[in-house]
Amino acid sequence: MASILYAEVYLICMIVVGLLLHWSLRSDSSSSTERWLRRTVGAFLCNFASNFLFTLFNGVQILPALTMPASWLFKTLYHMTLCVGVFCWCGFAETEHHSNVFEDPKNRSLLTLPLLLPLLLLVLNLRTGLTFRFTEAGAYERGVLFQFEMFWLLLWSTVCAVRLSGQGRYESDPNRRVHISVTASFPLCIAAAWMLSFLGESVPVICVAVMVELLCLFMGTTRQQISMDKLTQVNNRQNLMGFMDYKLKNHDGELYLMMIDADKFKQINDAYGHLEGDNALILVAKSLKRACGSHRKRPYIARYGGDEFIIVLEGSEGEVQALCADIRHILRSLAEDLPYPLSLTIGYARWAAPMKAKDLIAAADEELYRIKKER
Repeated sequence: MASILYAEVYLICMIVVGLLLHWSLRSDSSSSTERWLRRTVGAFLCNFASNFLFTLFNGVQILPALTMPASWLFKTLYHMTLCVGVFCWCGFAETEHHSNVFEDPKNRSLLTLPLLLPLLLLVLNLRTGLTFRFTEAGAYERGVLFQFEMFWLLLWSTVCAVRLSGQGRYESDPNRRVHISVTASFPLCIAAAWMLSFLGESVPVICVAVMVELLCLFMGTTRQQISMDKLTQVNNRQNLMGFMDYKLKNHDGELYLMMIDADKFKQINDAYGHLEGDNALILVAKSLKRACGSHRKRPYIARYGGDEFIIVLEGSEGEVQALCADIRHILRSLAEDLPYPLSLTIGYARWAAPMKAKDLIAAADEELYRIKKER
């Protein structure tokens, strides 16, 4: 009876996570963060399925003749998919605060290396039984290396969570900070699984905890998609206005708004077509994200409309000017192979009471067109 209830809990979790994977695959978003979330959900769906099938063969014993080989197979798959699931979550966490982290081969090797050790132990377990084994009566027992496996997964995920939390402290968007806090709580699931492992296999809390975590991550990512401009993958205008209302009431230091405009953008569209114009906007957004990513306190980026972008940041005027220089430098390197010149005009304004959001935007916009007129 206990095995049936255990299997039923896993089946419910499989259905929920399967739906999350289905909805995620139907999404038209192709960002690196979204891809890593799909991999994480898929890995844990396989993890739940392997333990569900293990329970049927080993606990319920639906086919007694296949009990032992099936138990070995599904339990090995369970441990492997647990390692892969944690690895995919780490990839998701890394791309949450650094979207192009896996573009560097060194980073890719460094982040992939921790996956190989627990997988190697599972391969060796087929001969040694040091991670897990089965008694002659068919009972599942953990070996000494199981504790090392769980410690390794907890350590690895905790390092990624701490890195993510450290970056989250500097996020200016309150919704992003909440999403990062939820994401960084994932190692608690690993810790719970490890602690409950001392109580035996009768408590399926780990699959429920992981399911709830994945559900929160999916909802947070979906909420961010709604507030994102689909082409450039920065915040859209609707999200900008809500953020501005919050930020004008909640800031510590000087607050600046930068209005950024792509020079001669209409000529790019007319001469090279709208697809090339879209590519130019994507490069502009990428340069903004890279420049802001290294800033001490993460600025807020939004597409205001057409070829106009807005950055909101707390800091000094010197920091604003340094950010302008970084943006131009990065854009030059990204656009050096384009068949046309791609440059930006940047105007900025400092907030002062009793300015409202529209007043601050208008002031930065006026400064931008003053610079254009001088040229």
